[in-house]
Amino acid sequence: MSNQQNEVPVRVRLLQQRLKASLALLPRALPRHLTTIQFVLVDRATMAQVHASFLGDPTETDVITFPYGEILICPAVAKAQAFGYGLEVEHEVLLYCLHGLLHLAGYDDVTAAQAKQMARVQTQLLKRVLAE
Repeated sequence: MSNQQNEVPVRVRLLQQRLKASLALLPRALPRHLTTIQFVLVDRATMAQVHASFLGDPTETDVITFPYGEILICPAVAKAQAFGYGLEVEHEVLLYCLHGLLHLAGYDDVTAAQAKQMARVQTQLLKRVLAE
């Protein structure tokens, strides 16, 4: 876990503990080639730059998952979204991390049906992790 932003305070240790617990709760196993997973918390500008470079979209986004195990999270986007969903910011950040893990485990959200399934699975996973 690397916190490369200062836009939103994040309790990194708590987030790390929850993510470690989530690994045993994933509905699908992660690929064997992933020996490490790196979560990087970035600011809005960095996220927009990476989004443009790798996905051709210059806007900021919430989470970007790379298949080699790096997951970029933007807590500032999480803060804006959390308010709209009535969630705590740290729960929204955790949700983005779980979303990235689910991508690594083979879930996708390209089609509407895939997105619906993935949203259901990540919401269930978030509830289980928070109950731990």
